[in-house]
Amino acid sequence: MDQVDGALRDRVFSSVRRCIVESLAVDAAEVTLDSRLIDDLGADSLDFVDIVFMVDHELDIRVRETEFNFITRLDFSSPEVMTGAHLTEAVVARLETWLPALARVADKTKVTPRELFSLITVESICIVAERRLQALSPSPATGSAT
Repeated sequence: MDQVDGALRDRVFSSVRRCIVESLAVDAAEVTLDSRLIDDLGADSLDFVDIVFMVDHELDIRVRETEFNFITRLDFSSPEVMTGAHLTEAVVARLETWLPALARVADKTKVTPRELFSLITVESICIVAERRLQALSPSPATGSAT
């Protein structure tokens, strides 16, 4: 993950875990940073939306207006997004900044939309939330928001 202080990382993970446990009715021990929402925890697209809204409320931020907005608005019929049945390299590169599981994909030129959604992990949600919180926090050097 990006450079984030330990207290913020712990606060965000705790909040995200609580939202996932409540939304999916899973045991907290099952929710780790590497847990994939769909493949490991059994979430579907509506669960994902519910979790994002809960995180927004819990942390008083709007993560749904960040990277998640990008992924939910991808036009899979567009040549800027798709090459044949796979995502373009430009789209994959943009997603890599908040989808750590993409690093484990053997051939990034062969990522399908289905695979993309299966790569959303708890850590992905934490990264987006941490970035949003950091963007809203006053900068130590200037005392203003970054």
